[in-house]
Amino acid sequence: MVYQIDQSGKVEDTNKLTIVCVANGKIKTLKVSTREKQKLIATMRVLDYPKKIFIYKTFAALIFLLIKEEKIINLSIDKEYPGHEAFIKEIILRFFRNNNLKSPTIDFCLVGKKSLAHKIAIETFRGKRKPNIIIKAENVIALFYTRKSQKKVGVPT
Repeated sequence: MVYQIDQSGKVEDTNKLTIVCVANGKIKTLKVSTREKQKLIATMRVLDYPKKIFIYKTFAALIFLLIKEEKIINLSIDKEYPGHEAFIKEIILRFFRNNNLKSPTIDFCLVGKKSLAHKIAIETFRGKRKPNIIIKAENVIALFYTRKSQKKVGVPT
Protein backbone atom coordinates (compact mmCIF):
# COMPACT_ATOMS: atom_id res chain seq x y z
CA MET A 1 0.00 0.00 0.00
CA VAL A 2 1.16 3.54 -0.77
CA TYR A 3 2.16 5.87 2.05
CA GLN A 4 1.20 9.52 1.62
CA ILE A 5 3.04 12.61 2.81
CA ASP A 6 1.33 15.93 3.49
CA GLN A 7 2.62 19.17 4.96
CA SER A 8 0.72 21.72 7.02
CA GLY A 9 2.39 25.09 7.43
CA LYS A 10 4.89 25.72 4.64
CA VAL A 11 8.61 25.63 5.41
CA GLU A 12 9.08 29.20 4.18
CA ASP A 13 6.31 30.60 6.44
CA THR A 14 8.52 31.36 9.42
CA ASN A 15 5.67 32.78 11.50
CA LYS A 16 3.90 29.37 11.54
CA LEU A 17 5.08 25.96 12.63
CA THR A 18 5.46 23.17 10.08
CA ILE A 19 3.99 19.70 10.39
CA VAL A 20 4.85 16.86 8.02
CA CYS A 21 2.75 13.70 8.22
CA VAL A 22 3.14 10.25 6.70
CA ALA A 23 0.08 8.01 6.73
CA ASN A 24 -1.04 4.61 5.51
CA GLY A 25 -3.01 3.10 8.35
CA LYS A 26 0.14 3.82 10.39
CA ILE A 27 0.54 7.52 11.20
CA LYS A 28 3.66 9.51 12.06
CA THR A 29 4.09 13.27 12.35
CA LEU A 30 7.04 15.63 12.60
CA LYS A 31 7.02 19.20 13.92
CA VAL A 32 9.36 22.16 13.39
CA SER A 33 8.63 25.21 15.55
CA THR A 34 8.72 28.77 14.22
CA ARG A 35 11.89 29.53 16.21
CA GLU A 36 13.70 26.47 14.83
CA LYS A 37 12.57 27.27 11.26
CA GLN A 38 13.88 30.81 11.60
CA LYS A 39 17.28 29.53 12.79
CA LEU A 40 17.35 26.90 10.08
CA ILE A 41 16.43 29.20 7.22
CA ALA A 42 18.82 31.96 8.34
CA THR A 43 21.69 29.45 8.42
CA MET A 44 20.83 27.79 5.12
CA ARG A 45 20.49 31.14 3.36
CA VAL A 46 24.05 31.98 4.36
CA LEU A 47 25.47 28.55 3.50
CA ASP A 48 23.64 28.26 0.16
CA TYR A 49 23.90 31.91 -0.91
CA PRO A 50 23.05 33.00 -3.61
CA LYS A 51 20.93 29.91 -4.30
CA LYS A 52 17.32 30.02 -3.09
CA ILE A 53 16.89 26.27 -2.85
CA PHE A 54 16.90 26.01 0.94
CA ILE A 55 13.10 25.63 1.03
CA TYR A 56 13.15 22.49 -1.13
CA LYS A 57 16.20 21.10 0.64
CA THR A 58 14.50 21.62 4.00
CA PHE A 59 11.27 19.97 2.86
CA ALA A 60 13.23 16.95 1.55
CA ALA A 61 15.20 16.72 4.80
CA LEU A 62 12.03 16.79 6.89
CA ILE A 63 10.54 13.97 4.83
CA PHE A 64 13.70 11.91 5.23
CA LEU A 65 13.83 12.49 8.98
CA LEU A 66 10.18 11.45 9.22
CA ILE A 67 10.41 8.21 7.22
CA LYS A 68 14.01 7.02 7.55
CA GLU A 69 13.15 4.36 10.15
CA GLU A 70 10.00 3.14 8.40
CA LYS A 71 9.84 0.26 5.94
CA ILE A 72 8.08 2.06 3.09
CA ILE A 73 8.00 0.65 -0.41
CA ASN A 74 5.85 3.28 -2.20
CA LEU A 75 5.65 6.92 -1.16
CA SER A 76 3.38 9.63 -2.63
CA ILE A 77 4.29 13.18 -1.65
CA ASP A 78 1.80 16.02 -1.96
CA LYS A 79 2.71 18.54 -4.66
CA GLU A 80 3.69 21.30 -2.24
CA TYR A 81 6.31 22.81 -4.56
CA PRO A 82 5.29 22.30 -8.22
CA GLY A 83 8.22 22.25 -10.62
CA HIS A 84 10.69 21.24 -7.91
CA GLU A 85 9.63 17.62 -7.42
CA ALA A 86 12.66 16.12 -9.20
CA PHE A 87 15.05 18.12 -7.01
CA ILE A 88 13.20 17.15 -3.80
CA LYS A 89 13.15 13.49 -4.83
CA GLU A 90 16.87 13.55 -5.68
CA ILE A 91 17.72 14.89 -2.22
CA ILE A 92 15.56 12.34 -0.40
CA LEU A 93 17.11 9.47 -2.39
CA ARG A 94 20.61 10.82 -1.69
CA PHE A 95 19.89 10.78 2.06
CA PHE A 96 18.83 7.14 1.82
CA ARG A 97 22.01 6.23 -0.12
CA ASN A 98 24.27 8.19 2.26
CA ASN A 99 22.77 6.35 5.23
CA ASN A 100 22.86 2.91 3.54
CA LEU A 101 19.09 2.58 3.74
CA LYS A 102 16.72 1.09 1.19
CA SER A 103 14.80 3.92 -0.44
CA PRO A 104 11.12 3.81 -1.35
CA THR A 105 9.73 4.45 -4.81
CA ILE A 106 8.74 8.13 -4.72
CA ASP A 107 6.12 9.95 -6.75
CA PHE A 108 4.26 13.23 -6.36
CA CYS A 109 0.51 13.70 -6.51
CA LEU A 110 -2.26 15.86 -5.13
CA VAL A 111 -2.95 14.22 -1.77
CA GLY A 112 -6.26 16.00 -1.23
CA LYS A 113 -8.25 17.08 1.78
CA LYS A 114 -9.85 13.67 2.28
CA SER A 115 -6.47 11.99 2.73
CA LEU A 116 -5.57 10.63 6.17
CA ALA A 117 -2.16 12.33 5.89
CA HIS A 118 -3.86 15.70 5.31
CA LYS A 119 -6.34 15.20 8.15
CA ILE A 120 -3.65 14.24 10.68
CA ALA A 121 -1.26 17.00 9.54
CA ILE A 122 -3.99 19.63 10.04
CA GLU A 123 -5.02 18.23 13.43
CA THR A 124 -1.40 18.26 14.61
CA PHE A 125 -0.90 21.78 13.19
CA ARG A 126 -3.96 22.97 15.14
CA GLY A 127 -2.70 21.37 18.36
CA LYS A 128 -5.34 18.62 18.53
CA ARG A 129 -2.62 15.93 18.28
CA LYS A 130 0.93 15.71 19.52
CA PRO A 131 3.71 15.19 16.96
CA ASN A 132 5.79 12.01 17.11
CA ILE A 133 9.04 13.83 16.31
CA ILE A 134 10.17 17.38 17.15
CA ILE A 135 12.99 18.63 14.94
CA LYS A 136 15.65 21.19 15.81
CA ALA A 137 17.45 23.30 13.19
CA GLU A 138 20.65 21.36 13.88
CA ASN A 139 18.98 18.06 12.84
CA VAL A 140 18.41 19.39 9.33
CA ILE A 141 21.65 21.34 9.02
CA ALA A 142 23.69 18.26 9.98
CA LEU A 143 22.26 16.37 6.98
CA PHE A 144 23.68 18.90 4.51
CA TYR A 145 26.74 20.62 5.89
CA THR A 146 30.03 19.69 7.47
CA ARG A 147 30.93 20.91 10.94
CA LYS A 148 33.56 23.14 9.33
CA SER A 149 31.03 25.06 7.21
CA GLN A 150 28.63 25.26 10.18
CA LYS A 151 31.29 26.88 12.36
CA LYS A 152 31.96 29.51 9.66
CA VAL A 153 28.47 30.89 10.11
CA GLY A 154 28.24 30.26 13.84
CA VAL A 155 25.88 27.29 13.97
CA PRO A 156 26.02 25.57 17.36
CA THR A 157 27.39 22.02 16.95
